[in-house]
This record gives sequence, C-alpha cells and structure tokens, in this order.
Amino acid sequence: MTTALEVLPHDAQQHEPSATALRWARTAAHSPTPEVAGDLGWDLDLIGAVPVEASDLVRIAAAAYLADRRTPRPTTFARTFELAVHTVNPEPWNSAPGELTEELLHWLTGDVWHLRAVPATVTARTRAPLVPADDVMLLSGGLDSLCGAADHLQDGTERIYLSHYDGSTAVRSAQNMASSWLQGRVSSPLRHHSIKIRPNGTPAESTSRSRSLLFAALATATAATASSPQVTVPENGFTSINPPLATARGGALTTRSTHPGTFSRLNALLAATAIPVTIGNPYLHCTKGELLEQAHNCAGDTLLAAAAATVSCGKLDGGRYKGGNANLNCGLCVACFVRRGSFTVGPRHDPTVYLVDHLAGPSRELLLKRRRRDVLDVQQAYLNGIDEIDILAVGNLPPEADIDAIVDLCQRGIQELSRVPLP
Repeated sequence: MTTALEVLPHDAQQHEPSATALRWARTAAHSPTPEVAGDLGWDLDLIGAVPVEASDLVRIAAAAYLADRRTPRPTTFARTFELAVHTVNPEPWNSAPGELTEELLHWLTGDVWHLRAVPATVTARTRAPLVPADDVMLLSGGLDSLCGAADHLQDGTERIYLSHYDGSTAVRSAQNMASSWLQGRVSSPLRHHSIKIRPNGTPAESTSRSRSLLFAALATATAATASSPQVTVPENGFTSINPPLATARGGALTTRSTHPGTFSRLNALLAATAIPVTIGNPYLHCTKGELLEQAHNCAGDTLLAAAAATVSCGKLDGGRYKGGNANLNCGLCVACFVRRGSFTVGPRHDPTVYLVDHLAGPSRELLLKRRRRDVLDVQQAYLNGIDEIDILAVGNLPPEADIDAIVDLCQRGIQELSRVPLP
C-alpha cells in the first residue's frame, strides 16, 4: 500500500488533490496546524536568511520526517511513500539530487520513497542574518554530544550548537542541561539554537529513522546561513557502525543514523545541490568509553555530574511502569548497555540513576521481562564477537573506510560491553 502525502505551507493550495495534505505554519508567528507542531515555520524564519538550496533541503527532510512518524509500519516492515513537497526551487529535487534523497531515505528507513518537489508561493520577508561561525555542532542531549562539545570547548572555534527536539521532556531537559553546563565553562554567551518540529498529536510510528536527515538538514541550513563550512556530529564509532549484536538483525533493521555510509550519502547530496557544507564525525574510531575518557581529560570531574543527566536510552519508557520515571535511562536496552560500558574505561564511577535501579517489585520484574531480548543480544555479542561480515551486514562502507580499523573498534566496544554486569 502506498501512502501519498503533500507537505505545504498552511496558506498554500495543494498540487496533488488526491494526497493527504500536511499543512505547516508558514512562519513561527503563525499558530501550529492540526498536522504539524513546533516553533519552526515553513519559511525557516527561526534560522534566518537561509540560502534557497539549504532551505529546500530542510523542507524535504521535514516532510519525510512527518510522513515517517505519522505512518505506522506494517508487519512486513517496509512502507511506500509518494511525497509531494512545496519548495522554492523544485528543479534540482526533481532530478539527480532528488534521486540521491530518495536513496538516502531508503538507506535510513528501509522504505521506498518517491519524491516530487512542487513550486511554492513565496512571501517576501526580511530575515535577520546569522553572525558567521566556523562550525555547527549537534547537541542532541546524549552523552556523546556532551563529550564532543566538552572536547572541543577550548579549541578557539566560533561555534553554533544546534538541538532538535520533538515531544520528549527527557530529551529537551538533557539538551538544556548540556547547554547550561557548557555555558558555565565559557566566558562569552553560548550560541545554542534549539528547534522543535514534530507531527501534531501522538505519532502513529514509534521509531524515527528519518530524524537523522532532518537533524543534519537543520544543521546544514544553520551552517550555510552562518557561512560555516562544516557540521560536526559527535558520535562514538561503535554506535555509528552499530554492528548487529544478534544474527537476526542487520540492514535497515539496524539504525544507520550516523553510519559512515550515511555521512557519505549526505555529503554527496550536499555537493550535488552546491551547498558549501560538509558533515563529519571526528570520533568514528573511538568507542564510547574512549570518547568519554578524552572529554574527561579535557573537562575534569564536573563532566561526570553533567553526564548523569544526558539521555542515551533507546526506549525511554519509564513512565509506563508503576513508580517509574519517564526521564530516566532504563539501563537495560542495548544503548544503555553501551553507555554503562563507557564508564568502565578508566577509574570512573557511573553517576547515572537508571530505571532498573529505581524500580522495585513487580515493576522491576516487568522491565526485566521487556528487556529480555536486549540482554540476550548483548550476551550473544559477548559469545560470538564482531567480525567483518557482521559490520558489512549493516550496510556497505564508503570506499575510503578502513575495515580493519573498524573491526578493531567494534571489538574494543564489545570489550566495554563485557564489563557490564547482566541481570
């Protein structure tokens, strides 16, 4: 079954009457629509005077994200989308760059995407320019983004930190905490831009595999507006590669948000649209523990207290348990095991309060039951290890990737996992 959607400004006319219209407030000053919530308008006035190519990339990435979150997956996993998007300059997106975008979305989500860009009615507005910057760094609220920011904090670079959030209080709180901690360690005001865009109401699809494209597009638009040549995505290499810990997982079933293949595809798309920005991850060859150690060496013990408030959990379902807390990392999903393993590198104590330690009685037993698959996957990884075949099961690596170094990285990541006690 094909899902046909058209994403357009709230005051525009549809080009595809048979498609379901997702109307998006034209500016931040307009009220959210029944379909799209947040503080970012279609014309991106919250960011500034964004160049046309970068602004249309955001509109397409946002449209894909909205389509992704409002369309539940069938039992066969894959979906098919026909997506019409109102853009200022449709021509590039109906040629080679559009095909690159479709392939990138398929790589990220496992779905089939048919993209059609249509001309939008543009209103003349004066937008404030952004003060130039040398770098835009993603600040997601996770442990890696905090560590990356701490590691770069004193490098003398004029930097903008960018956050995207949807409806998660835990993520929003973690982003604000990270921003406050960073601000306390610099003398000048921290340039932290936070953007909210999400489907209105409860999303029909719990996963958000397309979000990485939206996050990258928002960062690219910010960088292009501030004349910055680069976007930095701090993510440990083990999580970026995300080797399947169980034989049943691989390909699109394993998330590829920061995989080297994702960055390769993103940079090819930016080059094809003549957007003068590149996206990269300087920590591809670090495990999470090695990244934490590097940041700790730069920032000292205050980093550990800040790290306790970051969010790494892949579930964040603590509010569903009696006596639970929706803001706590669960401690038992694969992402939390990787997080806990990072604190075993060196003589550092993990100050994080985990849901598994917070719950008691039947609630804790229910959590253990629901995480049984994650625990078994980690156990299987201990026993079987990680080799080149496992790594390539996630997806092809770029030609320049050093497969031997990546295998070694993943083996070090498994060693960190092996030091975490299992329930």
